[in-house]
Amino acid sequence: KMTDVMEKEKVKFVEGAQKKGIEKENAEDVFSVMEKFALYGFNRSHSAAYSVVAYQTAYLKAHYPAEYMAAVLTRNLNDIKKITFFIDECKRSGIPVLGPDVNESQMKFVVNSKGKIRFGLGAVKGVGEAAVEALVSERKENGNYTGIFDLTRRVNLRSCNKRCLEALAMAGAFDSFENTHRAQYLFKENNEEATFIDKAIKHANQVAGKNSMSQHSLFGETADSIIPDPKLPDCEPWSKMEILNKEREVAGIYISGHPLEDYKIEIDNFCNTTVNDLDDLKRLKNKDLSFAGIVTSAAHKTTKTGKPFGSLVLEDYEGSTQLALFSEDYLKYKHFFNKDSLLFIKARVQPRYHQSEQFELKVHSISLLSEVLAKCVSGITVQMSLSDISEDLIDKISKSLKKNTGLCKIKFAVYDTIEKTSIELPARKLKVDSADFLKMISLIPELKFKLS
Repeated sequence: KMTDVMEKEKVKFVEGAQKKGIEKENAEDVFSVMEKFALYGFNRSHSAAYSVVAYQTAYLKAHYPAEYMAAVLTRNLNDIKKITFFIDECKRSGIPVLGPDVNESQMKFVVNSKGKIRFGLGAVKGVGEAAVEALVSERKENGNYTGIFDLTRRVNLRSCNKRCLEALAMAGAFDSFENTHRAQYLFKENNEEATFIDKAIKHANQVAGKNSMSQHSLFGETADSIIPDPKLPDCEPWSKMEILNKEREVAGIYISGHPLEDYKIEIDNFCNTTVNDLDDLKRLKNKDLSFAGIVTSAAHKTTKTGKPFGSLVLEDYEGSTQLALFSEDYLKYKHFFNKDSLLFIKARVQPRYHQSEQFELKVHSISLLSEVLAKCVSGITVQMSLSDISEDLIDKISKSLKKNTGLCKIKFAVYDTIEKTSIELPARKLKVDSADFLKMISLIPELKFKLS
């Protein structure tokens, strides 16, 4: 597959053939066949074997899609990039991928009774094979865990230690326990060093110690009833961004969602490219681009000559890219260089200075993704079919208008699919907050909208 090597071999081949009395033209024809095959060729038996495998995998994906994708995910358990790619493929195919759960997950990705894929515990960093084996075998033998204290009392804490339990909590594996949330497990009261998981482990060890000594009360009580369970801490739940960041920390990916999910309207209407496309700037030369993403890392630096500059890594659903700003551009936008910032960027691909064959991304503006609708939308046209109009729909629209008053103009477009006619009805007195109103009406399936 190395064309430069093949060129050298061609000279040797043709010269050698001519010495054997073969004409140059015939030798070149023969070599051209080998040259094409060298790009990526198979002999027939190899091709036949591949076609059988291709048929089998296609059959499995068509008839057992969830099971097939669970197997593919398990096959790539230790490759985060591939795991992300195949989870996106599951979403595209309409196969839900649920987060890890100590009462349902196995070591590998599995399909539950509802046909949904359950995240494998083995894909969570800090949860080793011995820990998963201890959790799953105990669950199979004695039933589901009812809570964190039930779990710590029953499971082997030498295999499933503090680090493992904290990783499980951060990944959401305890979410099925009633009346609890993830922040409680890692909460530290009054600036103590011990987390609540530390206390749960200590409590389990105390119960085990009492039971091993066979100390019973006069009424036949065991250590489980003598030592009451500690109370769960009263603390604020993590924000959505905190939850997603913790998931990424222990799983390498966002499990329960993506930071950009709340900005689908902005991305669909104002972005014309993705971060992945920026890998090939030559293809995008002289084009104006707009894209969005989350800042996963940012740095403020100084050049060798002492001038400040900054770099950030921006990530969207499909990939990530690094951007650097210098001089006035950096001074103008450096306040956006913060981890977890959700940004909307406008830029142009242009030739580098004195290097016309090389291209660079010249950033023209950076703004917060949350401000895009307020800044870019001056009018909203709500579209609806005549056949969908009902008292219930009108009531929903009315409530949306009352709850989201603002400065953005609004009008309604009603169309009749039977008569092929439509009418626009501008609202002279009503104006809305573009961001809040659009978020609300996007949840009403009968309505569509156009922005101006």
